[in-house]
Amino acid sequence: MRGLALVGDARIAHSPSPAIHDAVFGAGTYTLLPTSDDDGSATNTFITAERTLRGINVTAPHKQRAAARYAVVVDDDARRAGAVNTVVFGDDHKAVVAANTDIRGLLVAWHRASVVVDDRVVAVVGSGGAARAVVVAAADAGARAVVVHARRLAQAEAVVALAASLGLRAGVADQASDVVVLAAADLDDPAAWIARAAKATAVVHELRYGHRAVASRNAALCGGHLFVDGTSMLLAQAEAAAALFAGRALSDGERDAARRALVGALRS
Repeated sequence: MRGLALVGDARIAHSPSPAIHDAVFGAGTYTLLPTSDDDGSATNTFITAERTLRGINVTAPHKQRAAARYAVVVDDDARRAGAVNTVVFGDDHKAVVAANTDIRGLLVAWHRASVVVDDRVVAVVGSGGAARAVVVAAADAGARAVVVHARRLAQAEAVVALAASLGLRAGVADQASDVVVLAAADLDDPAAWIARAAKATAVVHELRYGHRAVASRNAALCGGHLFVDGTSMLLAQAEAAAALFAGRALSDGERDAARRALVGALRS
């Protein structure tokens, strides 16, 4: 099989994705393709991937760019979110799958952590591709409403519009919420965002993991909230992406190997 890679900005340097996918497909299969934040850099990286690779994962800040580039083959979840995090290329180097496995990852993570979203108000902090996946997952899980908190009003309003298009009551930072999902790639002051978004007792789900989730964890626990980090979501979306790359369901042995690899990567 041709190689695999992760496309994103410089923050991907510490991603455990190579360890997870190499555990499934063999050492050295999965590489990192860091980009700058501009359209030209992303486009050139996508072109390189199309010419040389079997597939890519896409992370911040390029998930919406990927949805636009591979719009012809987006699956239903990616279409609803307007964001793509997994692309598979055929033998002719054209995209044959453009998916959003973040949505499944979120639903699995909420189930495993017993996070109740049904009939709840969900706050999402962030306005990029991950935030858009949260909105779709919240709709699928039966949320009553979505409240969006973000630094840039225009982008927040775009996520609100997405939520409304899915039949959710939605607004920009207009009420405290039962479930708070921190979906920003960078969060300057987690305690302030949590205080702004959360009810007195809420569940705080930070989509980051490892050392990048420590400040959010500390702020959530000090505020009396339940806390879930992004490890379960990361693993679930990675397993779904790996199945798309393989073109089949993963075996139990492959799933176990992926989980062990993630544990090892987070400990290192």
